Amino acid sequence: GNAKHVERKKLAPGERPQGRLMEVTCKDSEVIVGTTTGYDPKRPGFFLFPIDPSANNARVFVVTSAVRTARFL
Repeated sequence: GNAKHVERKKLAPGERPQGRLMEVTCKDSEVIVGTTTGYDPKRPGFFLFPIDPSANNARVFVVTSAVRTARFL
């Protein structure tokens, strides 16, 4: 990956993603903004699709126990 790449944290004007937009802050302080259709804090994890098309990941499985905060935007 590109160490100098800064992931975007906001939707582009007119962009209409599938799922609900949310921001997840992990216990290691990493912040990921993306969309999900399956977030339930009682489950072991959920898939998050980062909103930055240039990000290193097309989708991320987020382990619920590794989350410090999760909020819908």
